[in-house]
Amino acid sequence: MNYRHVALGIGILSLGASLLAIISPGLIAVTLDQVLITVVGGIVILQALRVILGRWREDRDEAVTPDPELPISTSPPGEELKDELERFLGTKRLYFPRARLRTGLREAAVTVLAQYGSYSTAEAEEAVEAGTWTDDIYAAACIGGEQAPTPPLRVRVQNAFREESPFERGVRHTVDAIAAAAGVASPSNEDATKKPRTQEDRRTESSVETSRKRSTGRTDDTSNRHEPKDALRRATHSTGHWTGVSVVALVSIGVGILVEQPAVLLAGTVGIGYAAYARSSALPPGSVSLSRTLSNERPEPGEEVEVTVTITNDSEQALADLRLVDGVPESLAVTDSSPRIGTALRAGESRSYTYAVTTRRGVHTFGPATLIARDLTSAKEQERRLSTETTLTCIPSLRAITEPIPLRAQATQQVGHIETATSGDGVEFYATREYRPGDPMSRIDWNRRARTGELTTVEFRNERSASVVIVVDTREEAYLSPEPYAEHALDRAVDAAGRLFVTLADSGDTVGIAALGDSSCWLAPGSGVDHRDTARELLATHPAFSPVPRKTRSVVVRHRNRLRKRLSAGTQVIVLTPLCDEFGSQFARRLDERGYPVTVISLDPTASQTTAQRFAQVARRLRLTTLRSNGIPVIDWEWDDSITATLARFNERWSR
Repeated sequence: MNYRHVALGIGILSLGASLLAIISPGLIAVTLDQVLITVVGGIVILQALRVILGRWREDRDEAVTPDPELPISTSPPGEELKDELERFLGTKRLYFPRARLRTGLREAAVTVLAQYGSYSTAEAEEAVEAGTWTDDIYAAACIGGEQAPTPPLRVRVQNAFREESPFERGVRHTVDAIAAAAGVASPSNEDATKKPRTQEDRRTESSVETSRKRSTGRTDDTSNRHEPKDALRRATHSTGHWTGVSVVALVSIGVGILVEQPAVLLAGTVGIGYAAYARSSALPPGSVSLSRTLSNERPEPGEEVEVTVTITNDSEQALADLRLVDGVPESLAVTDSSPRIGTALRAGESRSYTYAVTTRRGVHTFGPATLIARDLTSAKEQERRLSTETTLTCIPSLRAITEPIPLRAQATQQVGHIETATSGDGVEFYATREYRPGDPMSRIDWNRRARTGELTTVEFRNERSASVVIVVDTREEAYLSPEPYAEHALDRAVDAAGRLFVTLADSGDTVGIAALGDSSCWLAPGSGVDHRDTARELLATHPAFSPVPRKTRSVVVRHRNRLRKRLSAGTQVIVLTPLCDEFGSQFARRLDERGYPVTVISLDPTASQTTAQRFAQVARRLRLTTLRSNGIPVIDWEWDDSITATLARFNERWSR
């Protein structure tokens, strides 16, 4: 049953009866006794209470504007400690969360002690069981056996009244002790006092992030590129802004009837008039168009670009309340002014505003702008998406690295920069031999001829070129950074790949580029100016190297296998990966097992602010150690260092 229709029918009948009673008093005779008046007043009061309860249960239904001022946020590895411990649990089936944490930490402690300490695996297990592996009594008690030391009773009683639970404290101390055993730097005092994230913290963060994603008009996919220029996002609806006026009007009428005061009753009818006006007001039919211009469509990285947005009222009626938020790409940060505006437009009027964004590598497509239009009373609103194609393309120049690139010994037969143990074309002295007819005059050692009269020929160390493929880990797991809204690891890896490419190409090597991720990308090794231009554009514009994680995912293993098949025998492979999960290290090991000389350059995006993040540092250190123990060179790239400084430090260490 539609109660609104019933109420409307009763109201119409009552109004008709009232008019008849006024026109012809004798036609309808109504005797209003005190009981009837009280009943009518009570019904009106009850209706007011119903409206109040409805307002209490439901918030105002007003549109929420997106927040495009900040670029997409990335986080450091170590979201959940239980996920980081999975590699140590193996096939063990433990259903209780605390038991899984303790067992995982125990296995991690044994692994670290056997790898970095003076323990065998059996000795490490005994030390953990007895609690002698660390001086931290909380860590020893957390994962030790019955014989492990425990904190004194007085300390346990004091800890029971603290915000951090005894179990959380034990886990935190255990992770710190494992990190110390692995040689990972301890956190600062400020970080060390931070409590591990609780379930409530995670729910809050998830809610905030979900709300941000739901409200933002920014996008990195192509789903909105085919929308019409003016798409209705949400039809005209009531905001509930005038619900309070209805309550006041009903209460005034009810009280006026009960106390038989015409003045109070009249005040209520005035409120009813306002409420009726708010309910009857409709959003004027109007067509709004949008245009957007850029001060520079192909800027350099870090350059500030001004964005000018113009909104026009193409209808014949005035629009009293317009709120526009531009669709700034997720990868760009607004650095000056604001991408939002609130205005009113007369028929045919336009309004422009300007804001600035700081550019970064990539192709950045602006999304639809979000328009919220309201009527004069703010009782009704409508949400629309206004689209206009605008693309900003930023292709950085490729700059060489001043340090030599450490490649493995295997090489091709072409002249290049890799030293071999044979003589031939080159610039470095290798040996002298007896002169043979046909030797070039430039190779004769004339100084020795002048001293001894003997003819000898100088030989130089043979240098061969390498065929190199630079593989960048572009999976979603590579979008990491120690701090939110900072440049993430993939951005820095792509920049390093470009610099490695041009440096190797300048040395005479043939160089290619590949992506290890959800999107397939392959540039076969080559040389020449055109090849460099292709590599430069590919690193800047290919979807695999997007500054924003892709929302559509595919099977990474399929792309990985296809990449392995494309590699020619003897091809050198440089893998750029943060090594924050097992996939990158497994890929490097399997390539090395198949005979491809692999070098890993790993940027460290870890942080130490939470227990899980500190354990992620330990897990990453173990992956580096495992690769090195398999004979694979690993260059550990610290976050605050440049790629040039990192290679200089690596070359200096290995030249000793």
